[in-house]
Amino acid sequence: MTLAMKIRVNKGFKLDLMLAKLSEERTLNSDGSVRISGFGLLDEYKSYFLTAISAEGQSHAFLRSVVGQAINAEQNLNESTFLKHCNRIANKTIRDDLRAYKVLFPVWGSRGLIAGRRKWSDVTINFDVNPDTVFARRAKRARAKQFQKLVKRKSDATKDFEDLPLAVCSVRAISPRDAFEKAENAISKELGLYSMHSGRGKFVINNGPDQPFNTVLLAPHMTVHNTTGAISTDMYWYNRWPNRLAEKHRSLEDIVKIKDFAESVRLKLRKLPWREDAEQSLARYFEAFAQCDLEASFLDGWRLLEAIGGHPREKSETLIRRAAWFYNEREEYYQIGLHLMHRRNLISHGRPVRDDNNEGLAFQMKTFVTPLFHAYLTNYFNFKNVEEFWSFCDLPVDKAVRDRQAHLLNCSARFRDEK
Repeated sequence: MTLAMKIRVNKGFKLDLMLAKLSEERTLNSDGSVRISGFGLLDEYKSYFLTAISAEGQSHAFLRSVVGQAINAEQNLNESTFLKHCNRIANKTIRDDLRAYKVLFPVWGSRGLIAGRRKWSDVTINFDVNPDTVFARRAKRARAKQFQKLVKRKSDATKDFEDLPLAVCSVRAISPRDAFEKAENAISKELGLYSMHSGRGKFVINNGPDQPFNTVLLAPHMTVHNTTGAISTDMYWYNRWPNRLAEKHRSLEDIVKIKDFAESVRLKLRKLPWREDAEQSLARYFEAFAQCDLEASFLDGWRLLEAIGGHPREKSETLIRRAAWFYNEREEYYQIGLHLMHRRNLISHGRPVRDDNNEGLAFQMKTFVTPLFHAYLTNYFNFKNVEEFWSFCDLPVDKAVRDRQAHLLNCSARFRDEK
């Protein structure tokens, strides 16, 4: 596989200062060993540089490996030489160290709804795994053996997902962790398409534990395998799972509607000028409303609004005005947006309203952001870039004001004798 890797520095970061300080505090010995002046200091530098750089399409596990090697490539580094080493190491890693993995996800709520094969970037997802293949039988035995070691006593929750259908993600990666991160991101995008139109409503009375709004979920015990079916690492991944969660039974009519909706959005995504960001936002949408912790779900829903509603430093009032623009009752929804903004600020600063209903708050967030999100994904008017889309959301609601603006633009064109 050939890929021209381009690692870049994120806006605002100046690496020369931190690289000079690193050179003072760690020494590369002639035998290849590293001496560092403080315990855990090297991990802090790795964390900083991992935040400071990015590479499209690569997982944190991949970049973590690259950064770990690059900061010890030579004693005295500056931004230019550090990036040179990062790109060299990344390209060499892709050329020499990629291997095939299979990542297995138990999928809750997908029966009768999701089938076939899908491809997101370099990850292929198979929702129709033949249980009689050698790989499937071996992988299932390996999963069961690992699960028995992990769970001494089966609870009601674990019984719920033992026999769920498995989705198998085929991916090339440098490690099991890298494989899982890539596969999870890909399947979250796919499930995000379905989650927009298949989530549950708000509970009128909820005396039990919080439950996710998504009705299609990645169940616990996700594993990484080699191509023979054997588990490639003792590591496993486990989502928090509520007791008494019931799979939703859908009518054939509902299934057809959800599938048609997902495919309509998928077709629009293919031609979207901001496709990469939009696909990533699908994963964010799925992950935000797949959580059992509904306060966290609310906060991640707000972060989704920040990601799709404008530039990183956009004012919150601008974001909520754009989201409210897609409702007929715009002023009413702008007020709801202000309510959500203030609740988000209170939670972020450690002052949540103690008697607040997280069920209602998260549901309001999901309802508020979804119309903007759908418009962001589908680009109904074929805008050339996302800035045009945001400008569209900033247009006046009042027709008389828009007509006046159009008149002024027409006057300007006539003044300049433009045809």
